[in-house]
Amino acid sequence: MIKFNALFEQSVPYKWQHALLAVGIYFGGYLVIIPEITGLVYALGLINENTVYLFNGGLIGGLLVLIMFTMRSLSHENMEQWRRTKQFQEILRHMLYLYLSLLAVNALLGLVTEQLTSENQAIIMEAFKQAPLYIVFVAVVFAPIVEEILFRGIIYRTLRFFKLKWIAIVISSASFGLIHVYDSWFNARYEDLWFIFVYMTIGFFLNPHLRKKW
Repeated sequence: MIKFNALFEQSVPYKWQHALLAVGIYFGGYLVIIPEITGLVYALGLINENTVYLFNGGLIGGLLVLIMFTMRSLSHENMEQWRRTKQFQEILRHMLYLYLSLLAVNALLGLVTEQLTSENQAIIMEAFKQAPLYIVFVAVVFAPIVEEILFRGIIYRTLRFFKLKWIAIVISSASFGLIHVYDSWFNARYEDLWFIFVYMTIGFFLNPHLRKKW
């Protein structure tokens, strides 16, 4: 165990215990605890339809800070790497590849499902009409930071430690896709499960294997 810890911490900028804790905080907090707390507070009449998004956003903001603090060594490395590298052309090229790939994937899914967009996306757009600042915070601030830490930072790089590059790519991309469509299974919207390939495509192009350093 001591040898494993030493080798692991030389390969990645975080302790494996911190990685497990961050994953637990996200799945336990964002998917279970926060919805339960929000539902309870709403049922008690302490918040209403006008303040529920503000309350929920506060809880999510606290969760973001907690995850970033837990994985602060990884966050620090990412910030330092961003300062050192100005690979804007490479980033734009990857975004172009992503855009073209999404066009192809969405076109194929449109033929298979006859849906223009997923139910998840439709719900987000409807919520945006009611609480635009909340959706902007979740979609533009919370999700990118946390998903970078969890899926690209922890899952991908931990598997890379075991020399499983392509397994790391597949699992991190699939996990990223699954987290965006998992509720379709529980809500019996099975046709939405096809859209996992859209999110997997996004996860693939965001993975660190496209960065020469990793």
